[in-house]
Amino acid sequence: MRATVVTGEWSPRAGARLTDEERAGHWALDATTAWRHPRWQIGERETPQLRGPTDVLVKVRAVGICGSDVHLFETDADGYVLLPYRVRLPVVPGHEIAGEVVEVGRDVRDVGPGDAVAVQTLHHCGRCAACRAGLPSHCSDAEDSGFSIDGGMAEYVLSRESNVRSLDPLRDRYDESDLYAIGALCEPASVAYVGMFLRAGGFLPGGTVAVHGCGPIGLAAVALARAAGASRVLAFDTEIARCKLAEQVGADTGHHLGTLRDAGDAVADVILQSTRGAGVDLTVEAAGAAATVLPDVERSIAVGGKVVLLGSESGAAPLQTMAYMLRGASLHGSIGNIGGLDPVIALHAAGRIDLRPIVSASYDLDDGVEAIRRAALRQDAKILVLPNGGARPA
Repeated sequence: MRATVVTGEWSPRAGARLTDEERAGHWALDATTAWRHPRWQIGERETPQLRGPTDVLVKVRAVGICGSDVHLFETDADGYVLLPYRVRLPVVPGHEIAGEVVEVGRDVRDVGPGDAVAVQTLHHCGRCAACRAGLPSHCSDAEDSGFSIDGGMAEYVLSRESNVRSLDPLRDRYDESDLYAIGALCEPASVAYVGMFLRAGGFLPGGTVAVHGCGPIGLAAVALARAAGASRVLAFDTEIARCKLAEQVGADTGHHLGTLRDAGDAVADVILQSTRGAGVDLTVEAAGAAATVLPDVERSIAVGGKVVLLGSESGAAPLQTMAYMLRGASLHGSIGNIGGLDPVIALHAAGRIDLRPIVSASYDLDDGVEAIRRAALRQDAKILVLPNGGARPA
């Protein structure tokens, strides 16, 4: 089958703290410590086959390019990838997947050939401490499609039944092409949902929300905040186009950071003015720039406020602990989307959210490398690759 394949040089940094298992298996829990000079190419990959009774083979119809994919494409000055996440190469990238079921194992009950599905790509083990504690997105022994096992930037992807969700509830509202686009968007939207509501506990209707970073996860956070009854949603981004998209999907105001800077306005002051000095009840850091964002966040947290960290980045950020202590505020880390797919599909089916406007370009599979190059420019909100045809002009 045709696929985008990422290869690279296994070259652990001096002093890298890799386990014997990582070194023997040429995989790294933090790819920035071991993988250099990534190469993205279009080529041939063996078509996956059913291996077990609950396997599901999916013909990929849409796969989103994520900031994590860009971090697997970009490198630092020494050639190491920028993705601080588990990676085993070579791998087919792509973890925001929707497609059509073509074959199922003998014990599969809930989906069948021809069904449209979204694919949850984290394969949690069910045995580790995180899984036993009810936090499967934080599984220490997980395999992750697009990072440690083959993902969706290919004609076909293999999943297990527990990781696919039917998109049939969307059919009464959306046409076929939109159905698969929304299916791919369910992954970043689910990441926002899990972080905001399952990890941080959400906010009461009438609360205020600030979203820093209007990529797909941030834009989904905006839409979800509006659907959950926020009285005011403020969004901040470095790109004017993304600020406008934020307003389109539910923000009261999308603030361009460059414009604020030129006017001498601090983000925290804008938030405090907009909330009459009360601050925001829920803050979402989705920019992957905590060192830059947190000082303003800490000045603008409401009493009892919550901060959710969703942006992917490596490195440290300063933390003013007294800001949280004095306001009785809390800081929540979250990763993954387990528990978010079903409500996000239901919200789209009910018309409560609609993330279709954030898709700005789509590419055929053979143009996948060009798609990742464009994504690295960070001018788009969401780029889709359509492995089995149907791409609109980019």
